[in-house]
This record gives sequence, C-alpha cells and structure tokens, in this order.
Amino acid sequence: MRFCFALLLLPFSLSAVAQQPSAPTVAPAQASVRFSFDWSQGIPWQKYTIQVAADGKSHFDGIPHPDETNDSDPVEQDFTMSAANRQKLFELAQTLNYFRGDFDSHLKHIAQTGTKTLQYESSQVNGSTSFNWSHNPDVDWLARFFGGVATTIDFERKLEFQYRFDKLGMDQRLKELEDLQASNGVRELEIIAPILRKIAADPNLMNISRESARRLLRSIDQAKAQDPASP
Repeated sequence: MRFCFALLLLPFSLSAVAQQPSAPTVAPAQASVRFSFDWSQGIPWQKYTIQVAADGKSHFDGIPHPDETNDSDPVEQDFTMSAANRQKLFELAQTLNYFRGDFDSHLKHIAQTGTKTLQYESSQVNGSTSFNWSHNPDVDWLARFFGGVATTIDFERKLEFQYRFDKLGMDQRLKELEDLQASNGVRELEIIAPILRKIAADPNLMNISRESARRLLRSIDQAKAQDPASP
C-alpha cells in the first residue's frame, strides 16, 4: 500500500522539480567576453575592442576615425558593465557555444560594415568567431550592443569637446544623444554620467542643454533602479 502511495506521489514530485526556475548562468570568475571591430572606413571608430570580465570590470580601447577635429588619438576607457547586461552577455556566450562556430551570413550582396570578432576566454573554454553580418539574432544583438557602448564612449569625447570649445553647439549634441538613446543606439550611458553631471550643473550653459543632461541622468538612475541583477 505504501509503495502504491509513493508511486502516486512521484509524478507530483517530478512536476514540482520541473517547475522550479532555472538558476541564472554564472560565469567562471576569470572568464571574459571580448568584442572587436575593424574597418578603415568605420565612423566614429576605425578599430575598437571591448573586454568584459565576469565581475563586470570592462575596458575599451579604440582608434577614432579622423573627423572635423582631426582627432585620431587612441582612446582607452575603463568602466563597469551593468549587472543585467553583463549577465546577458555571458548567457548568450553559453547559448552560442562560446562563439565556437561560423556565424557569418556569407551573403555576397550584404554591404561591408567591418570585421567583428566575438571571443570567450576562461580556464575551461576558449572560442572565437568573426563575421561581417550574421543571420543569428543573438550574434546580431551582441554586435549592436557593443556598437552602442562604443557610440556612448564616442559621445563622451564629443561632449567634452563641446564643453571646452563650443558650448553653443551643446544643445544639438545632446539632442543627438537623446535620439540615439530612444532608438537603443547607445548603451551603458552611466559611462558618461560624469560629463552629464558637469553639464547639468553649469550655470553658464543654456538651460535647454542643462535640462537635456538632467533627463539623461534621470534615465540612468531609472535603469539602475529597474535592474534586477544590480547589487
């Protein structure tokens, strides 16, 4: 009788186990994801790399395309990746078999937009893949995400230039930034929070510029508050 009762309980036990949410992907402490871009015609960057460690410590290294300021000096930036995006990067790396495979579309009519390389490194696994454009939605998301981070860092140097040499043009530059934010064209805006705070607090700037900077800062605070993976 007790044996029959145990058999009756077994399906319910298995169902309860199956319904338990799976734990989030935890990357090894020494693991890292690295994205590289290389294209001589690339604007604003001809080359850049972004490396993200499992603890969120990140490093950007880029060579800008010469623009109206003829500024082509290398740019380096250390920052901390937000917890939610960091978790997504490592989850996608696992989903994509740690970038071990060919993800390029190989379509001849696709325009050249630069060579992109995704790399994963840890003590257990190493993987790398390069592509111009990919059909894979996860690979495409990663390329767009890292491109958005690079654009954010580009705006930091542009805003610094406006602040020092062309404050009258600040309003237009900030409008460009807000438009890009609305279309997800920039990512990890907290990287440029220091220059935005400087703009927001400067009484010598037009109020419209200061208010734009305040809106952007509020959006950064809201994103942090809504990040379920934040400490």
